[in-house]
Amino acid sequence: MAYQILPADEALLAEIEAWLDAEETNYQRASKDWEDADCEGDHPIRGFRCNWDSAKRGWREGRSKIHVLCVNGKAIGFLDGTDILEINPDHRGNGYGRILAGFMIQSAWEEGRSVIEIEIAPPSAEPFWQHMGFSVAGERQGYGGGNFAYKILPRTFRLGDGERVEYSIAYFSEKERYSKNPKPFAEFVGGGERLYDGRIQLPERAYCFNPLDDQHVDYFVKIEVNGELIHFDKAKYEESEHCGVQRDAGYDFFIERINPGQGNVAN
Repeated sequence: MAYQILPADEALLAEIEAWLDAEETNYQRASKDWEDADCEGDHPIRGFRCNWDSAKRGWREGRSKIHVLCVNGKAIGFLDGTDILEINPDHRGNGYGRILAGFMIQSAWEEGRSVIEIEIAPPSAEPFWQHMGFSVAGERQGYGGGNFAYKILPRTFRLGDGERVEYSIAYFSEKERYSKNPKPFAEFVGGGERLYDGRIQLPERAYCFNPLDDQHVDYFVKIEVNGELIHFDKAKYEESEHCGVQRDAGYDFFIERINPGQGNVAN
């Protein structure tokens, strides 16, 4: 299978738009036939022509990237960031979707993301995304799209021969933080290595991700070192950044090294 994944240009976009237009025409015809048949059976599945103009505008304004899957010189699929992936209906069932999805996952890894979050549309595509390693969540608070799915991109680090230090990192929703017995939605516990500058290198990235809540801002982070609480405050605060909290390309908080001398315990 000879293929290329290329950055979009105007010629490739025009080629994609031609088959998206044809797909939309077929959809409109099938949808009318479905209505004329008193809506019997499943409603026809619509492609992404309805999103195409906004995708092109974002690309032309430099706000997004579109990559095109070409086979034998023809554009048979496209990827708009992590938002839209579609293969020409005439070329489906040949593994091209897996190729483009794999490219998306690798690109997200190279961007430094902790998690890929997607909307599955149509719902019939759910088995495909599960095959690609995505987990389908239930109802997600604050999420107004279709079926939500995500894939964790774990990162591990080899530790040296330095002093071992026990650590615990936990993330809480704002509501849970002030409850009587707060329970974290994510927790990482293990042994890190104390470096020459006093920071503690973790063996894995401790990422802040809640599959049941679509927000990134008001989460709290709790950090303990050798059983001592050194920090418990909002992850977005400057004090948390000084303690080691960072944000990735998907705006998720994470920690890879703890700076134990910069903590703050908020009431």
